[in-house]
Amino acid sequence: MRTLVLRRGRAKPLWAGHPWVHADSVESERQNERPAADDLVAVEDEQGKRIGYALHSPTSLLRARLVSRAPEPPNLDDLLDLRLAAAVELRARLFPDPTVTDAYRLIHSEGDGLPGLVVDRLGSVLVAQFATAPMLKRRAWLAERLLERTGALGLMARPGGHEEEEGIAPGDVAFAAGRPVPEEVQAREEGLTLSLAPHEGQKTGHYVDQRENRVLVGELSGGRSVLDLFAGTGGFSLHALRAGAASALAVDASARALAQAQVNAEKNGLAARFEAHHGDVRALLATLRDQERLFDVVVLDPPSLFPKRGPAGAALKGYRELNVRALTRVKPGGLLATFTCSGRLPREEFLEVVRAAARECRAELRVLRELSAGPDHPWSLAAPEGRYLTGLLLRVNA
Repeated sequence: MRTLVLRRGRAKPLWAGHPWVHADSVESERQNERPAADDLVAVEDEQGKRIGYALHSPTSLLRARLVSRAPEPPNLDDLLDLRLAAAVELRARLFPDPTVTDAYRLIHSEGDGLPGLVVDRLGSVLVAQFATAPMLKRRAWLAERLLERTGALGLMARPGGHEEEEGIAPGDVAFAAGRPVPEEVQAREEGLTLSLAPHEGQKTGHYVDQRENRVLVGELSGGRSVLDLFAGTGGFSLHALRAGAASALAVDASARALAQAQVNAEKNGLAARFEAHHGDVRALLATLRDQERLFDVVVLDPPSLFPKRGPAGAALKGYRELNVRALTRVKPGGLLATFTCSGRLPREEFLEVVRAAARECRAELRVLRELSAGPDHPWSLAAPEGRYLTGLLLRVNA
């Protein structure tokens, strides 16, 4: 078994519960004859004290991810199977009635003790990201266990975005198990009927992390006009319209996503009050400014503006400018729901971005609620990076 020995001072976060070992934290390695899975490594601090056992990604900047802090190396298959079962059981408690909701995060990587594995349930199918080499290696076994435990009909894999640094060849990403996953699947989200395209779009085909926020914003939109920016497949618009919003304008650069939103508006009897605009969000905001058109509720949910690596200045400026433009479209006394989905923009920095936007607009904002993903996206207190979705529900005072 291989052992990674950490540099002086680098073990402190791991002793506090963080699961990640970065490549630049490793001082040395050694090999012994102790048997173990070939991608399971021991992790020790600079004094030789054993911290635990981790899944090893030798080519990645995120070199290892702890899966056990027991004194002895675990049987990895038994450990992973136990955690799969626990994750599935938790979702069964969170979503007991599939006629109400059967679209949710089934496995949330480190949040479920399964680093490198993300699985969303979309109706009768599962969409997975085997985002690390150790999880990709076990994908057939993992898929078999997931299908057996959930009763889903089929599973397909999609890219996670870090395959190159994990040493995963592009051709190795494609994978399917069970019945073939169709181009379009039917799912339910808090009572809405959705047609989803699991082979298309971002991530796993549907942003299940915004489910509870869509419901909350919808409940506050009755009788009001809604502007849904970076709308994707229109989830915020649809929930608002179902709750009685007078109108919803969904804006996105993806024609495919908006076409899916239109289909779902029609499927739920909401199309008469739904308007889709295909184009650049910033350009549309400029047009709305020129038209002096304001809305009671504005939702700003942009994709991550950060590069994978490198300076963050341009991204922070981009978030501030978007919040400025969105704020100017909110009626006095109206609501702004603003989000970042990047783990590189921590809560406090996001709050400062929104504060800066408010100062520039001379707007007085009141926080009604801080927003995040739902309980199907658990995260460890010792690893706040798992809480990647951060949002604010704000009242723009008159």
